[in-house]
Amino acid sequence: MRELAAILYGICTLFVLGFQFGLILGKPWGKYTMGGYRTGSLPMIMRIAPLISILILTSFSVYLLQHVGLLHQMISFPSFYKWIILAFNSLAVFSNSITKSRKERKLWQPVTIVMLILSLYLILG
Repeated sequence: MRELAAILYGICTLFVLGFQFGLILGKPWGKYTMGGYRTGSLPMIMRIAPLISILILTSFSVYLLQHVGLLHQMISFPSFYKWIILAFNSLAVFSNSITKSRKERKLWQPVTIVMLILSLYLILG
């Protein structure tokens, strides 16, 4: 069951990564991110945030897949890294719950809730 949860977390991550790559490439999805203040594409300087998000979320998936034994030890993470994952996922749920952008909230709140539940199960379960 833990393996399935890690795979589902990875699938959610792939969905988010696809979105983030789209933002970097200039897709007009500004209403679905960063509070929805931008319509259309993000300015070049704001495309740094999706790049950072890609790196962070990829590391979370690698950690969780290693944690359940689905990936060989590729990267050695510090013991407290699991708490960073839980804090980040909790913050994602919170920020997507309070965003003024209805479109952002409708898209990302369910995704971030699922990712938080899966990470809680994998780390604390």
